[in-house]
Amino acid sequence: MADIPDCWRGKGDQAPFVPGRPERIPRAASLGALFRSMACCTRCELATGRTQVVAGVGAPHARVMFIGEAPGAEEDRRGEPFVGAAGRLFNRLLKENGFSRDEVFITNVVACRPPGNRTPRAREVRAHSPWLEEQLRLVDPDVLVTLGRIALTYFLPRAKVTEVRGRPQEVERNGRVIPLLPLLHPAAILRNREELLPRMETDFARLRPLLAAARSTLRASGAGSGAGPSIARRGSRRAHDA
Repeated sequence: MADIPDCWRGKGDQAPFVPGRPERIPRAASLGALFRSMACCTRCELATGRTQVVAGVGAPHARVMFIGEAPGAEEDRRGEPFVGAAGRLFNRLLKENGFSRDEVFITNVVACRPPGNRTPRAREVRAHSPWLEEQLRLVDPDVLVTLGRIALTYFLPRAKVTEVRGRPQEVERNGRVIPLLPLLHPAAILRNREELLPRMETDFARLRPLLAAARSTLRASGAGSGAGPSIARRGSRRAHDA
């Protein structure tokens, strides 16, 4: 599905709403091309209530890919993941651990805001899954970080985030095994800051050594890029500009 000027993109759009588009997700040459198609998606009922699709942001070939649950009200308004109160906490944790938003890639399991910020339903996750898988293929990260239950169970359906948080897991994608670090969702931390923030800080600090180990493994196998210490392998352009 190409970038269609008159496709329906969100509330208030004058173009006709056609449900179920696209039937098949295109294999994109870049994140920019993928997101232009994604902006017109009407594959599930979440499309009817959105202001806009909230695509991933960050370095198009980042070594670390963060995956959250779904956009909230502020994300739906601004069109970027993790920019509300939870996003401010997320940014602080990134900075404290030597990362910046421009060096990592940040996306969600679903790209449209669920009504009232409810949990995405299984059919909504299935409808968005091909978009997420294309982002995984194009970014090709060395480490995945899931934020919250929905993101974790997308990859590991039987896992419980309260049991495995901070403990590296492994998933297979695109012909290789990728380390996965499960973390609590920043929004959950805000609801119980005194108890959960120290745990989150400890768990988040495990990302840097996990990334170093992943890079060492890739170099040993000959699959690494040989890049320097930067987290982003090939530039840090924002993904939607690619």
